Amino acid sequence: MRALWILGAVTLTLTTAVLVTGSSEPSPRGLPSRALGTAGGQLVVPASTLQQKAHVVLVTLDGARWQDVLAQPGALSSSPAMPKLLELVARNGVALRATTSSKVPLSLPGYQALAAGRMTSCEDNDCARLEGETVAEGLARGLGLPMEQVAVFASWARLSFAAAGAEGAVTLDAPPRGLPGPGGPPWEDARWDVETTARALSHLTTHRPRFLQLALLDTDEWAHQRDAQRTVQALRAADDAIAALLEVVRTWPEDERRLTTLLVTTDHGRGPGSLWHAHGAFDASRNIFLLAAGDLVRGGDELATQADVRPTIERLFGLCPRGSGGRAVTAIVGDLPCGVAGAATP
Repeated sequence: MRALWILGAVTLTLTTAVLVTGSSEPSPRGLPSRALGTAGGQLVVPASTLQQKAHVVLVTLDGARWQDVLAQPGALSSSPAMPKLLELVARNGVALRATTSSKVPLSLPGYQALAAGRMTSCEDNDCARLEGETVAEGLARGLGLPMEQVAVFASWARLSFAAAGAEGAVTLDAPPRGLPGPGGPPWEDARWDVETTARALSHLTTHRPRFLQLALLDTDEWAHQRDAQRTVQALRAADDAIAALLEVVRTWPEDERRLTTLLVTTDHGRGPGSLWHAHGAFDASRNIFLLAAGDLVRGGDELATQADVRPTIERLFGLCPRGSGGRAVTAIVGDLPCGVAGAATP
């Protein structure tokens, strides 16, 4: 089966596929990886310049379905839930089909795979803290950055078990574990995304960090409540949050602004069809997405994995990835050079 989707002046013909589960729900493996437009010619930038001036804003949407983010058949809303993001990617980015790299498609295993650049031993949301250096800690060390220049803001308390292997190297802002206080969400170990976004925006404005991760949660929690309307509302709020982050970036000096890349992905997908509210036990919940936008993005047709996010981020900073099971995604980094920080580019 085929579907036609139009976004502005960009017309997309999308081929759908049947999942391993036997469901008739389409799979992102059938999506053209370069689905959402053409990024301009890639900037030619020395590795030393990337190491000194590049920025990455990583936004993770907990449990967001690719159908809802990309406004594809089977979406919970008849209109795009994230129109601002889609317009940005259509104009200057790439939308890639992707799969999880975790042992199981659950939150903490997914976040750990993303931060480590490999599958970890984590199999549930009660895993111990990730051992070894995370992508955030690696950037702080490799680029010699103070902790305020590498920051992670999360709505879920347990994301701290994936964002940093130790305390003190990066800024990590997450809620305490346990039941939220008055006015908080009706689930534990969490705070509302609106509060997390406000904290991230304040930090971005004040410190202009080289790496900022905004890890949102409301999408997954409302989905588990089987509340489609609030799930879509959470996606729309995330769309606004990303736009607000980029408004701050637009105030930066041109050389830093043009070397800033936005990445958007998720920890896991969701079940097929009427089981959209669940995940973990379904092959469909291994299907995810990776969106990138910015002048450094090259474009191309490629399948990505969660483990590829870390080396991709490292390459965007002009660093040669080491010790990761993933690989830098060519459709995003293209031929960007890499080297050892402070040394001549090989």
